[in-house]
Amino acid sequence: MQGNLKGDLFLSRNNNGRTAWDIAAGHGFGDILQKLWRWGGEVQINLKDDLLLGKTVTGLTAWHVAALKGNEEISQKLWCCGREIQVYLQDDLLLAKTETGLMAWHLTT
Repeated sequence: MQGNLKGDLFLSRNNNGRTAWDIAAGHGFGDILQKLWRWGGEVQINLKDDLLLGKTVTGLTAWHVAALKGNEEISQKLWCCGREIQVYLQDDLLLAKTETGLMAWHLTT
């Protein structure tokens, strides 16, 4: 029986609410991010809300995680993904807040 690629693979979350997308961003796996981005488009998930702006249980986006890790390469890849789908970068990425009201700027190392 074939699983639901959208729900079972791309949108599944661990106990911390992190998806494969979040984990790849946190570990600096830029190639994996690019593959997930491409595959997500193929299975028609909402790239903006489900991947780029998806949040963990503490409200962290992949953008926040990249800032926490001080990973400029991943931040750049996420920025390019946002431009590709025409996300309003200022509000959606730069000013996005965690559950405690922190923006990526507050999390940089």
